[in-house]
Amino acid sequence: MNRHCVAGIISGLVLAGFAAGQAIESLPGPVIHPYSFELLSNSRYSVHPGFTDTLPRQVLANVLWAMEQVPRFDSFRELYVATKDNVYLYNPPHNTLVIHKPGDFRYSSGSTFEVGVATRRHEETGLLIQAGLLAGTAFWDSAGPSVASCPMKQAADYANREWVPNHRILMVNVYGLTEVKGLDTNLVAVSSDSSLFQPYVTGPDSFETILMGLHQDSVFSPYTISHETVSQLLWAGCGVTPHRTDNSPCEVYLVHNEGVDHYCSRFIDKGVVSADHRLERIVPGDRKPLLYAASSRIPSSAPVYMVVCVKDTGSYRTMQESGYFGFQVLVQAKVLGLSGFLTLPLTPEERSSIALALFLPTGQYPVLVFSTGEPATGVSEEERPALVEITRAKPVIRLGESVRVEYLLRKSGQVRAEVYDMLGRPVRHILKEHQSTGYHSVEWDGADDNTEQVKKGSYVIGIFAPGSVAQHKITVF
Repeated sequence: MNRHCVAGIISGLVLAGFAAGQAIESLPGPVIHPYSFELLSNSRYSVHPGFTDTLPRQVLANVLWAMEQVPRFDSFRELYVATKDNVYLYNPPHNTLVIHKPGDFRYSSGSTFEVGVATRRHEETGLLIQAGLLAGTAFWDSAGPSVASCPMKQAADYANREWVPNHRILMVNVYGLTEVKGLDTNLVAVSSDSSLFQPYVTGPDSFETILMGLHQDSVFSPYTISHETVSQLLWAGCGVTPHRTDNSPCEVYLVHNEGVDHYCSRFIDKGVVSADHRLERIVPGDRKPLLYAASSRIPSSAPVYMVVCVKDTGSYRTMQESGYFGFQVLVQAKVLGLSGFLTLPLTPEERSSIALALFLPTGQYPVLVFSTGEPATGVSEEERPALVEITRAKPVIRLGESVRVEYLLRKSGQVRAEVYDMLGRPVRHILKEHQSTGYHSVEWDGADDNTEQVKKGSYVIGIFAPGSVAQHKITVF
C-alpha cells in the first residue's frame, strides 16, 4: 500500500527521561491511506474475540491522532493507552505517550493496545471512539489478518479500577490483530420507498486528509441544500449499518423548510428487521424557527437540522451512539464542502423545549442537534481542481427512456445543464439555477427542446459550474 506521512515518521520509539519515575515514548506521525471516509464507514464492524497483540505501532499513532482531530466540547479530555508494557497518558501537542502506571493492565490479554477515553460527557466520548474505529479500519488492505477493534464497557469498568485515571474513563476501545472481511462497497442502506437517494459508499478524499483541521462553523448561507446531499448526510449518520439489523438506540429527525421527517434506518416487514434508508413526514410546515428558539445555542441560519433522540438519557450506550452520529455527519459535511455544527450536550429544559417545538413522539428525548448548510461565504474551505464532478450516470439508454446524471458540486454558484450532439450542437437545455455545495442530479427524458424524441446515437450531457465543466457521454439506441 502506498502511504506517506503528514509529519516526519520517527523510526522506532525514543525513550527519554520525563520526570521522576516517568518516561515518554514518541509516536510516529500519522500516515495517509487512499481510502475515503465513506468506504471506511461502509466497511467497519466490531470484532470481539480472537485478538493477537502484533499490530504495528503505526496503528496506535493513527488512532490517537484521529481521535484528537475531533473538536472539543468540554473542559477536559484524556486518552489513556494500555499495552503489555505500561498504561500511558497521551500528550497530543507533543505526540508522545507518558507512562502513567507501569505494568500490563490490559483488559484483554490478546489485545495490542487499548484506548480509554476520559471526558465529561458520553456524547463526546462517542465522537472520539468513532474516529478511532475508522482510523483502525483504514489499515485494511483486503480480507485477512488486520486491525480489529471493539468498544467494551467491561474494559472501561476494569480500567477505572486498575489504571488509576485522573478522570473517569467512559469507554475503552480494544484493538488487536485478527481476521477481517476487508473493505466493502456493498450497499446495504437501500431505500424501501425511494424517498432517499442511493448513497455513495466511496468518496473523493482520503479519511486522514478530511480529518485535518476538522472544525465546527455555526454561520451558514441562506441557500437550501439538495435532497441528494441530505440523503448522503443521513446515511453517513446512521444508515451505515452493514453488520447490524436490530433497532438503533437513536432516532433521527430531519427539520427543514417543508416539515419534520423521521429518518428510518430499519424496515420491519412481517417481523423481519432489515436495513433501510427512507424518510417519513411526521409534521408538515417549517418549524426551524421554533427549533432554534428552543435553544439559544442552536445556530439560526442553517437550512437543515438533524435532531438525535434517545429513549433513555441515562444509558451510556445510547448517549455514546449519538456521538457516533455526530462524528459521522460532521465529517461527511466537510467532505461535501458544507459547514456543520453540533449542539451538545442539551440541558433537560432544552430537550423538553425542542421536543415540544417539533411535536416529537412521546418518549423521544433530544440529546444532540446537528446544523448544516453551505458556508456563509458560499465558498468551500478548500479550492479543488474539479469544482463539478459526475458521480453516477448510465452510459446507455433505450430510445424513449430517461437518464439521471448525478454530480458533486464543490463550490456553490450558477449551474447550467445542457445536452449536445456529437457535433456540439445544443439539443436540450435542462436547467439553469443557483445550486449549493453538495450532491445534485438532473434528468434528461431523451427529448429535445421541442419535446420531440431524439434520434438514436451519442450525445453529451454537460454540467457547467463557475470555472468548471463536467461532461457525460450517453448513447441512445
